[in-house]
Amino acid sequence: MRLLWLLLPDSAIPLLIVGTALLLIVGVLARKKAIAIIGTLLAYLIIAPFAGVLLAVFPWWVSPLLLVLFVMSVVRAASSLLLGERASDHMVGILAADLVMGVFRTLLFPFRLLTRLTKPY
Repeated sequence: MRLLWLLLPDSAIPLLIVGTALLLIVGVLARKKAIAIIGTLLAYLIIAPFAGVLLAVFPWWVSPLLLVLFVMSVVRAASSLLLGERASDHMVGILAADLVMGVFRTLLFPFRLLTRLTKPY
């Protein structure tokens, strides 16, 4: 849920702050959670102008890597929102295990090919 806030336009941030304050006044939201939400939003407002400058300093190939990481984070946040936190953790674990198995299969492919070529029929 936290990462999905990054997709909101800047004009919606005051509405989020007012909504958080209203939920705090009504008693739906705990004080600690409200402070965390407002602190995250304010940190985003302070850090956002420096993101473009920071990306300009890095080489060109860092931007696609950061984009891939951001998309993966948004997909995980969306799956956590739709499926739940624990189901999302299981999904990420299964995908990570598949990635590790794919890396090992790729690294062991030359050896498997050699054993096939040297095996008498």
